[in-house]
Amino acid sequence: MIYFVTGITGTVVPVVVEDLMKKDPDAVFYFAIRKDKKGNGVQARFESVVDSLDLDIPARRKLVERSRLVEIDVEKEKLGINPALYSELIEKTEKILHGAADVRFDQPYDVIRIPNVMFSQKIYDLLDAIKQHRELYGKSKPTLYYISTGYAYGIHKKPIPEDFPEFHPGKPDNTYAQTKAEAKAFMLDKINQRNDQIVIFEPTIIGGSARTGRTKTYNLHYIVMMLGYMGKLPFLTAPENRLDIVPVDWVAAVISDIMAKDEYHRGVVRLASGAQGVPVKSLHDVGYAYYTTHDPVPGHVIPKIRFVPRWFFYSMVNVQKIFYQVMYLCTRRKRFRKMAKGISLLEGYFPYITRSKVFENSRSMELIQKYTDCAAAPTLQDIQDKDGRLIQKGYFEKIMADTLETGWGGLVDFKRLGKKTAEEFKTPEPALGAIRK
Repeated sequence: MIYFVTGITGTVVPVVVEDLMKKDPDAVFYFAIRKDKKGNGVQARFESVVDSLDLDIPARRKLVERSRLVEIDVEKEKLGINPALYSELIEKTEKILHGAADVRFDQPYDVIRIPNVMFSQKIYDLLDAIKQHRELYGKSKPTLYYISTGYAYGIHKKPIPEDFPEFHPGKPDNTYAQTKAEAKAFMLDKINQRNDQIVIFEPTIIGGSARTGRTKTYNLHYIVMMLGYMGKLPFLTAPENRLDIVPVDWVAAVISDIMAKDEYHRGVVRLASGAQGVPVKSLHDVGYAYYTTHDPVPGHVIPKIRFVPRWFFYSMVNVQKIFYQVMYLCTRRKRFRKMAKGISLLEGYFPYITRSKVFENSRSMELIQKYTDCAAAPTLQDIQDKDGRLIQKGYFEKIMADTLETGWGGLVDFKRLGKKTAEEFKTPEPALGAIRK
């Protein structure tokens, strides 16, 4: 099968490609890629991704041999792809995996709409051209696999429904959710009005691998755990809320199975833990116990987080942000601007933690059981029955071991932390100071 793939430098798509290399012996790839802001070219970026894959050397060599890089510019017509190469894509591509997106929660709408909506529309234009070409020559229809998010539904007081072929999102939590909802609505329209073969995947919060605990990005719940470890988050709220966290390797396994088996071509698959989400308080309690026991910094004291009412929590956050903004205006010290920006970034995470979001997933689990070899998502937390007997072992410890091994991907400097006295950590410092730009 010949695939055109976006998002190879992201979090999920590289793992999907790893799986496809094992499940599709004839896989050939065109990878859409562009230079990054640091000036790294497409070849260097691709080589860096290949080196990071969980494949042996022969498999990596095989992937390189079967790959062609397609340099793109999202804002240009036909993605700025060379006309001859664009024609080649139309002639040869059988399936598209569109997993590229800007996943930041603090971007202006006009900025984030380009990678999340405009890019998706241009990917559909490519699909449409491929479809017309294949119809002309009597070939099977191409399929577009689009990675959306369960959080495209925005604010829902009730469990978030699986309403395909409908889609009724609430008020968006942030511009990321807003643009992902817009892109999903666009794709649904093509399914419903044109009967196109499009599969929309809706993962919830993507965590580290259930097998290894490793992740490529340390966002959302990782940031909260890191701030707790650093003593920078004295207060939190909504301890009863459940975080719907699914491991990246499970998400990739479902997507790659559906792509490789080539039996399911139209609809929406929600990749969620549903009722098995982890309570915020459980995440805190297990994290506190683990980090206290395994702390690599001698003498480091980790304070417990106090759970307070929502109004108090949000009041404290706003007071801190205003304080740092005023201090920056008065002193022009970059430290205060950085802390104010850190709070603004963290505010984008709050809807995922402080608002109750329960995702229905029974319909999608039926699809997953029918079209893949996967079971339900592995739980982050240990699950016990009513008698207290362990019925499902979570992968808490693997994730937390990874954070200590990597310092949350470099966010925490343990050597620097070790130079401070334990006394400094007995009283929590102002929250969010550890957030980096």
